[in-house]
Amino acid sequence: MKGMVKVALAASTSIVALAGMVGGANASGFINSSQSSVFNGMAYAGAAAPGSTSAATMFMNPATMTSFKRITFDTNYTFGVPTTKITGTYTGASPLNGLLNARPLSGDVGLDYFVPATYFIYPFNDRLFFGVSLNTTYGNSTKADPLSRTSFLASTTKLRITTLTPSVAYKLNDMWSFGVGLQIQYASARQVVPLPPAGAAGAGITQADGWGVGFTAGLTFTPTKTTQIGLGWRSFVDHTIEGTSQFGAATANSKGTLNLPNRVNLSLRQTFHPKFDLLASVEWQNWGRIGHAALTNPANAALSVLPFGYSDGWFFSLGGEYRYNDKLTLRAGIGYEVSAVTNNVRRASLPDNDRLWLSTGFTYEVSDRFSVNASYSYLHIKKAPITQTLAAGSVFVGESKADAHLISLGLTSRWGAPPKREDVLVKKF
Repeated sequence: MKGMVKVALAASTSIVALAGMVGGANASGFINSSQSSVFNGMAYAGAAAPGSTSAATMFMNPATMTSFKRITFDTNYTFGVPTTKITGTYTGASPLNGLLNARPLSGDVGLDYFVPATYFIYPFNDRLFFGVSLNTTYGNSTKADPLSRTSFLASTTKLRITTLTPSVAYKLNDMWSFGVGLQIQYASARQVVPLPPAGAAGAGITQADGWGVGFTAGLTFTPTKTTQIGLGWRSFVDHTIEGTSQFGAATANSKGTLNLPNRVNLSLRQTFHPKFDLLASVEWQNWGRIGHAALTNPANAALSVLPFGYSDGWFFSLGGEYRYNDKLTLRAGIGYEVSAVTNNVRRASLPDNDRLWLSTGFTYEVSDRFSVNASYSYLHIKKAPITQTLAAGSVFVGESKADAHLISLGLTSRWGAPPKREDVLVKKF
């Protein structure tokens, strides 16, 4: 048993490496950006600014709840269709290289996925607002053919982090609003890879989970009736993950850490015409705080430290909303994301790279109480070179090619008396 976990974790990278699952990756690192059927149609431009008809804006900035005059319930469902293909060969002096290179390439290792997100906002009075959201904030998955060439680098991997966020916001005056919230997170993870050369036995984390707590906060600033600015922050969350690891037929309890980043989003909504709003966002993701992954096991007192060295991520987006008539609102947006994963730390389990977002969508007002939202985003991901050591004398040198299609549908319902006509944001120009 001694040394089992250290070898297993080295073979499967680590609990934190579970975060590098390529199947559902739609943002830098392993952030799940599929949180809104409305903002998906604008490449998430303006997500932290007030003025949206979708309660999903509270995800990046709880202070935006103060722009809702009625009880609002928002449900969102995103279907992701990623394609990730890894090609390459093993180089070096290892006698295993010939056997490994004789195996077929992995093909598409990405898994289609479904992500729900739900929001509720309750205006207690004209100044105090309560809300709650339930989201899958991080997570991806992949499953490579166990007989493929890259199965020893990344095979069955799954990560899901579910976050419940109760929030409160206060409207100080017509210019300033503030909001805070509590992130309550549950994480579950798994990663198992076959052991070379036969690949019959597995090594890695068979199941692990844990809880973490963080915060969210934000403010909105409305200097004029046509300019709305929002600044939102989601804090880091540190998880202690415990579970079971295996190495062949042997198993043991394992324990590790999963450190998630801070996120800061600055957004703008600028009204140029009663029918048209321009939206923009810049987001910073503090991936650099992950550092190294430290894992221990009671059966092995040795500390296994695996370097990751992620850089901070950035996301820039620009979008627009056009109110075609009283029933129909059209949207479009473009975004560019600078990945936290650089060439020197990229692995087959996380072949992430910079990406371009192209998005479009619409909202149709069925009635005063109900509106239907739909959107589509295409993500073009830059080719990602991979150099990863499997064992002494065996180094995989290859490349990942990936893209993704995100289709999102949602329903927004509003309850209570509608606001008076004079309460609309833009009265005149």
